[in-house]
Amino acid sequence: MRIPTNQYKSILNFAQKELAELYPPEEIQAIIVWLFEDFLNLKKADVFLNLQKGVSESELLKFNFAIKELKKGKPVQHVLGYTWFDGLKIRVSSDTLIPRPETDELVHMIYKEEKSSQVLEIIDLGTGTACIPISLCKKMPEHRYSGLDFDPRIVDLANSNAKFHQIPLALFTYDLLNPPKQFDGKWDVVVSNPPYVLESDKTRMHSNVVNYEPASALYVPDHNPLLFYKSILDFTEKHLNKGGRLYLEIHENFGYDVNELLKIHHFTTFDIMKDFRGKDRFIKAIKQN
Repeated sequence: MRIPTNQYKSILNFAQKELAELYPPEEIQAIIVWLFEDFLNLKKADVFLNLQKGVSESELLKFNFAIKELKKGKPVQHVLGYTWFDGLKIRVSSDTLIPRPETDELVHMIYKEEKSSQVLEIIDLGTGTACIPISLCKKMPEHRYSGLDFDPRIVDLANSNAKFHQIPLALFTYDLLNPPKQFDGKWDVVVSNPPYVLESDKTRMHSNVVNYEPASALYVPDHNPLLFYKSILDFTEKHLNKGGRLYLEIHENFGYDVNELLKIHHFTTFDIMKDFRGKDRFIKAIKQN
């Protein structure tokens, strides 16, 4: 199937028909408006006030290809190769998790807590696209930022995003579950949005997440839901300064368990904060010694 005519209206109607089994109508509209903005530099109003207007043959081919990929379940962010995070254009790939609104909330929470601090060393564990340190650096450029991830391809992507935004970001290839014997550095703030979705939760997730986003960035075994938090706390024992802060994104059902783990590792002042959906999602803790 191909888009029958080159008119904006025809493109919109074709997308609604082809993607109806995957998304609700309002989400399909938002996705296609994003394509119009990317391909033609048009805003939503420009599209809907000019429904009879047409696109060129090469532009129509772009829409055909994009809708074909979207129909397979591929996220629009992967089709375009980027997403928007805290107002910043961030490159994404199939190797990294697409940044979520909850992580945007985490960034704003850290900014609120740390904006009055003196110069800090801040590191993001499992940095992925590096959206967290890049966004924080845009808000608080006086601090120094680092990030690490287990796959060199992910580190390369993070580095390209940092360079695009002209952020001085120190990046390391480091596997939290299999840490190197030698790794130096001390930080004042550790941030992490680690994998915390249970394997059994897959059945309730959208197919475009299950099929196209990396399992390594999402899932943990049902029998070991705190797997990454244990490794993060092992990291903080060696690399977080006394009095340093730890900011975590968590599974809504495991806030108590993460807090108990923090106590064992000599953290205090635990604050569990809710996300915009009203679910327990973030923890701030302070290292005692």
